[in-house]
Amino acid sequence: MQKNKKVYYLYKSVQEDNILPITSKCNLSCIFCSHKQNPPGVETIRFGDLSLKTIDDLVSYLDSNKPIIIGESATKIIEGEPLVHPEFKKILTKIRDQYSETKIKITTNADHLDKEMLQFFEDLNNIILNISVNYIDPELRKTVMGVNCKSDIHKTFTAINKFNIDYHFSMVTLPNLFGRDKIKNELKEMAKYNPLSIRVFMPGYTEYSKENLKFDFHETYDNLRKLVHNLNLEQEIPIVIEPPKLENLKKNIIGVIKNSPADKAGIKYLDQIIKINKKKLLSRVEAFNSIKKAKNPTLKIKRNNKLINKKVVKKRGQDSGLILNYDLSQKKIKNIERIILENKNKDVLFLTSELGYNLINYIINYHLEFKKQSNIKVDRVINTFMKGSIISAGLLTNQDINNYLNNYDNLIPELLILPSVMYDIFNNDLSGLNYKNIEKEYKSAIELL
Repeated sequence: MQKNKKVYYLYKSVQEDNILPITSKCNLSCIFCSHKQNPPGVETIRFGDLSLKTIDDLVSYLDSNKPIIIGESATKIIEGEPLVHPEFKKILTKIRDQYSETKIKITTNADHLDKEMLQFFEDLNNIILNISVNYIDPELRKTVMGVNCKSDIHKTFTAINKFNIDYHFSMVTLPNLFGRDKIKNELKEMAKYNPLSIRVFMPGYTEYSKENLKFDFHETYDNLRKLVHNLNLEQEIPIVIEPPKLENLKKNIIGVIKNSPADKAGIKYLDQIIKINKKKLLSRVEAFNSIKKAKNPTLKIKRNNKLINKKVVKKRGQDSGLILNYDLSQKKIKNIERIILENKNKDVLFLTSELGYNLINYIINYHLEFKKQSNIKVDRVINTFMKGSIISAGLLTNQDINNYLNNYDNLIPELLILPSVMYDIFNNDLSGLNYKNIEKEYKSAIELL
């Protein structure tokens, strides 16, 4: 990839996502790391440690009204462990000097977290740590994260409670290697350290992964979802499974952060939000944003088939402590409706990932009530580029769309709707191919959603 193109990615990452990449280096070697399992042809961007001069310039493009994110990969840029950057403290101090009140979210594997670093974070104020714990048991940590990892993580998590820092934990589960009981015990052990939440990630694998990392994804996911559900029923720390499988727009609460405004209001796991300040909201995204913006919102919720009102005492813009899955914004749902209404005389095919199919199908056929409109079809695309357990839209490629269309039984529709998350800022997929190539080959118009 050309150098100027890489630089453009860096600046777009900052401007569009408020993500500040600072290093592609990592001190660990996790067995589930996706970078080890990518098929040939995947475009990635590595840049080692960014210079202070470059970072100084990038910082000036950050949006002070949104959390600043460090260490969270969301693009083709490979994000490493931010704390290994030799000038990490200078970078954080620079950010805080320029954005005194803005939240800074840092994803870290915790290997470089010591009392000095924790004190530094507390002094900076408004720091949120997303700690990739994965496993607490020393032997499991070495097995999963490599022999160089800090095996005795207990001292770190005992120390962190003494500082005024918010933190979340996460785990990439490997039940096929260790069994469900071990995963359950590890999650219970994590909860003892009182993180705000624990995110549980399903591991992904491709055909290039080692054989011991391959498993029946659907069976494993269903079993893991049951495990997480049962843990949420018996303890206070919310555990959230990712990615979620969404099938409708019901605004069910999947977690409540301990001692938060929502917790103090008596809102519980699995409560369903019906109205906010007597107003119905379309989606989970709309409900979450509405609650955050409001001062002291009153929620009508459904619990065990009973409707009750709960007042959440909070300031405008303050987090409520409610956790909901991310679905679609009202703007995107309206966009789906617009596409259908503007193309009444055309055959339109909405293509989704396996993971997104049920939700998009529900929105089009049931929420928007276009089920009887025969020119509108929704279908899922199998990931044949990555293969393995990959079922998300962000990892689909032109090759997957081509394979689907080559096996399509009817005439290729006049309009194809593809997930916008498939493509980057240049409208290229993971392998560097532009969606315009599909338009030319199949003589169909394409709109990204």
